[in-house]
Amino acid sequence: MIKKTFIPLVLFFICQILFSQVEKDIYELNSINNLLTEKVKKIIDNNISAKQTVFLGEAVHYSGSDFLAKTEFIKYLVTEHDYKDIAFESDFFALLFDHNKRNLYTMWSESNQCKELFDFLKKNNVTIWGFDNKLYSSYSYQNFSKKLSEILLENGIELNSEFTRLTKLIIKNQYNSRKELSKKEIEFLKKYTLELQNYEIIKSNKLWFQIVKNIESTIELYTIKDNSSDENRIVIRDKQMAENLDYLVKSNPDKKFIVWLANGHMSKSNSKLMKGQTMGHQFRVLNPNNSYHIAIASIRLPERKEKDIIKAGKKANNILSLLPSLENNYFLDSRKIISENIELKNKVFNDMYIFNLPNNKTELLNDFDALVFIAKGEEVKYEK
Repeated sequence: MIKKTFIPLVLFFICQILFSQVEKDIYELNSINNLLTEKVKKIIDNNISAKQTVFLGEAVHYSGSDFLAKTEFIKYLVTEHDYKDIAFESDFFALLFDHNKRNLYTMWSESNQCKELFDFLKKNNVTIWGFDNKLYSSYSYQNFSKKLSEILLENGIELNSEFTRLTKLIIKNQYNSRKELSKKEIEFLKKYTLELQNYEIIKSNKLWFQIVKNIESTIELYTIKDNSSDENRIVIRDKQMAENLDYLVKSNPDKKFIVWLANGHMSKSNSKLMKGQTMGHQFRVLNPNNSYHIAIASIRLPERKEKDIIKAGKKANNILSLLPSLENNYFLDSRKIISENIELKNKVFNDMYIFNLPNNKTELLNDFDALVFIAKGEEVKYEK
């Protein structure tokens, strides 16, 4: 008869063996202002040699430490791998014509933590693009109808003035648009947008066909019945963001793109949880083997209690349990880990919202090619 103490002892040794196998693919990083080690650079070198796009995620849009970490990756990608274009989760239309940081969300364009980033991008002639179907910038408000009218007039077609008025309302009011527009006005917008797609001047122009398809999805996003639900938004938004980025990379086959966005959007997994909706997964369907996905997250942020973090790090089903310590920064080569440890490939982890996916229980190692942990996080800050 097997003694009761024997089984836990065997499980303990199995866990120790498993951890030692995983640990060799976890690399300690430097401090955040000089984050990447030569070992980590070599791993990335091998993984991106044939990739046109490198995705850099952030857990939450208010984590300034995530921005600082991403900046270190960007400096390396630009200087050592000649990535000269960066596409942000920001206004697709505006950044097609005006490659300026003013068309980005303010947590990036105006934050202290991104100041070095934009100085670096300018100095190294890196072009800023956008792929978000949420038209919101003042540039889009002022120029969308104007530029669309100009392209139509080349074929003697006059843009409907009611369409101009309503699209301005849409861009101005965003998710409040449903309250501002009548059902009849929303139906008109949808019908007229379909008409635009059938004009030969639009159909034959890949740029403008993509712009019109994008505004079609913008209208849908801002006027759906329950646009307060993330689930409803993701279906519309992530699909179009994937198609917008696909347009950018295929229109510029000689360019290499860094993609700046939230971890939740960039997941490459087609898990039941995500229902195939994430932008990262859909982009990979359109561009097989063309992207490398690095998720970045800070372990500590002001709203998180230290005792909860320590407790999570001791649980085998929590992603933090894989780390040698909670006091250092780490790069986890998840792609290699799951290739060498089959039992981890479909393991469901509770990440305690560290990586902030739609549900905090997911097959996290499948979602990204690499995970970056920043031990001590900080919130985004602005000049007073």
